[in-house]
Amino acid sequence: MALTDETESTTTTTAVLTVRIPDAAGADLATDAQRRLRRVEGVDTATVDGLRGLEPRVSATLVTVAVTIESAVAVDELRDRFVATVSVESVDRLAPADS
Repeated sequence: MALTDETESTTTTTAVLTVRIPDAAGADLATDAQRRLRRVEGVDTATVDGLRGLEPRVSATLVTVAVTIESAVAVDELRDRFVATVSVESVDRLAPADS
């Protein structure tokens, strides 16, 4: 019987993303952005390192955040998943943490 290693390797990436936070979200903006990013398929953890910008709108606030992300997904696939996520307005930067 062959033995295989089925553990997924985790990649650390850093990103600058703009996230839409509805006015009725209830939490502080950084915490809510972090929660929304953690919901993206393939994201193990997302930690907001800092706020980069705020843009109030009629029913939501656009929050630009610098984040560190742990994921088992390749960077290009992760970018595609963020772009396809309703609450993510833009992906300004996404790269492996060591670059």
